[in-house]
Amino acid sequence: MPNPARRTIALAALAAAIIAGAVALDLAPAAAQSDDETGRIVAQRLADGRTEFGWQPAGAARVLPHARYFPANAQVGRWLNSSPVEVGGAEIGRINARLRSDGRIEFGFTPTDGERILPQSRYFPVDARAGRWLRSTTIDISAQTTPPPPVSSTGFTAVSAGSVYTCAIRESGAIACWGRNSSGQADAPAGRFSAVSAGESHTCAIRAGNGAIECWGNNNDDRTDAPAGRFSAVSAGESHTCAIRAGSGAIECWGSKRDGRSSPPTGRFSAVATGRRHGCGLRESGAIECWGWISRATDAPAGRFSAVSAGRDTDYTCAIRAGTGAIVCWGRNYERGRTDAPAGRFSAIDRGCAIRAGNGAIECWGSNNYGLSTPTVGRFSAVSVGASHSCGLRESGAIECWGRNSSGQAEPPAGSFSAVSVGFSANSRYLQICAIRAERGAIVCWGGSDAPPTGSFSALDAGDEHACALRAAGAILCWGSNDDGQTDAPAGRFTAVSAGHRHSCGLRDDGAIECWGSDDYGASIPPPGSFTAASAGIPCNCSHMQVQVLDLLPETHV
Repeated sequence: MPNPARRTIALAALAAAIIAGAVALDLAPAAAQSDDETGRIVAQRLADGRTEFGWQPAGAARVLPHARYFPANAQVGRWLNSSPVEVGGAEIGRINARLRSDGRIEFGFTPTDGERILPQSRYFPVDARAGRWLRSTTIDISAQTTPPPPVSSTGFTAVSAGSVYTCAIRESGAIACWGRNSSGQADAPAGRFSAVSAGESHTCAIRAGNGAIECWGNNNDDRTDAPAGRFSAVSAGESHTCAIRAGSGAIECWGSKRDGRSSPPTGRFSAVATGRRHGCGLRESGAIECWGWISRATDAPAGRFSAVSAGRDTDYTCAIRAGTGAIVCWGRNYERGRTDAPAGRFSAIDRGCAIRAGNGAIECWGSNNYGLSTPTVGRFSAVSVGASHSCGLRESGAIECWGRNSSGQAEPPAGSFSAVSVGFSANSRYLQICAIRAERGAIVCWGGSDAPPTGSFSALDAGDEHACALRAAGAILCWGSNDDGQTDAPAGRFTAVSAGHRHSCGLRDDGAIECWGSDDYGASIPPPGSFTAASAGIPCNCSHMQVQVLDLLPETHV
């Protein structure tokens, strides 16, 4: 059988000999595929000047992704991406295209969670005839990348809605967070966890196996400095966190000490709930005892209860009575009936939403801003209420959210991730959210149009119009706007990186900080000495952020 690559080279040579001084026809005319070929990129010029492209699998019909048109006025050198290419119902990757300075279009292919592949013949000529399909040389995906892991773990076992973000535990024990990440509250660590609680701007979780608590996000008032030891429950509030020690049942709190919110009573408890300025614990006897800012929110009623939840945005508390399943709420009742709970039997509660016993339906009350009190229908096993959005855990393990979605907090992801970072920019080209896939360490971004680097990474940070990421070996790679050199990362080994407004900083493995980019106000001139962490500030007015939508998707779209 003739070698397709040699045939393409011969055709290119023949064209070059016939058309002296012209650009060679690098993409060969489309023809039949052989069974041993994985696939090829195919492209044709349209009458309106755009270039349409698709994927030609071996021995199968041509596949045309939904976003597949390269614009006639594309920016030189900027990689654009197609929407996912699906073969046999499975996503195999995306087609990449960029305009070269000589007017040709260069094509590549990036497999799902893999590196970009550039076939030997990959250039679409300037003078291509309209309506004639051309093709690249063979692309063998299996020889270039390992297949992505199956996304079979779509089920979750727990969910917790914070102020403007959400975290959930997958069936594998991994934590996935989404929504706003202004303080790193959505940068969940790797590993297996048995419980998670999303606060106002910090998150705490209990590791599976050893019962240790790990917190991340805003550390004002030392709210992420969790004590050592084994714990059975944890609850993150606005500025403090409380947890129950395994074995003794004692409650221990840390973070803000104002109003006595971190000074719980002694004794044995089976559940704990922290609110804005107070906390409540459910004693093993079923009685509820509260502490913190003295108000009606801490004036718990008498009787036996099976669950308790403290309001995080206002000072109120709700609980489910043992036996009857009735909800009782107390505290401040502004915001249109936060304490006016519905009648009936309930099995679970989180602030202003509860799950009805028997049918698993969610019912909410109080403020309905952004549709917060209008949940989706269906059967649920858990519910979590944030400041302006809520999420429920369906009995199938899927998560569904409702309410405000200003930062994507109501868009739960598929797949497993180890880190996420939200950029801040008024420029739609650079406004993006990036995350690291847990399985391969690959970076995927959405909302902007600048492509992240390929490969495996351990950490990332999205700033204003640029982002930086840390490879497993310690090297830093940045992308995006480079007006002030903010993406020109120095060589060497680093343990952390932070992207700011027009500068970036990294923490070297010897503890020294090195910054690059704008020197306004001395932003990129760090002090000498050894440090354990670094963070570059970002001034931002995010009230007018937008997301750009193109026919041909920017490469950062996933």
